[in-house]
Amino acid sequence: MAKPYSSDLRDRVIQAIEAGHSQIDVATLLKIGRRTVVRYVEKWRKTGSVKPRKFGGHKKHKLAEHAATVKAFVKAEPDQTLAELQVKLEKVNIKVSASAIDRFLKVSKITYKKNSIRHRAAKGRRR
Repeated sequence: MAKPYSSDLRDRVIQAIEAGHSQIDVATLLKIGRRTVVRYVEKWRKTGSVKPRKFGGHKKHKLAEHAATVKAFVKAEPDQTLAELQVKLEKVNIKVSASAIDRFLKVSKITYKKNSIRHRAAKGRRR
């Protein structure tokens, strides 16, 4: 997603509209899309401001509210895989993907068995 246009440009759009220019003329003059001008004018008429909304930020993890449950499952059996943990969580009506569990465990700094298929490499033999 691209960054929002500056507040200065947004203000110039509104000033041009107030000066009597059409939305198409303003879009051409400022070299922005006509739909962008339409959105700015609509927002300005509804709220009186064309300030951009918050951009970016942190999204709360789905498992944040179930942290105690997840930690208890991992503490009870620390060598379980993500798939096994996912099944246990589904049994208590917490439905999340394995990747969501992985992200939550990494953020919470909880270690777990990474993959049930991966095994320790055998020692190489010298011939």
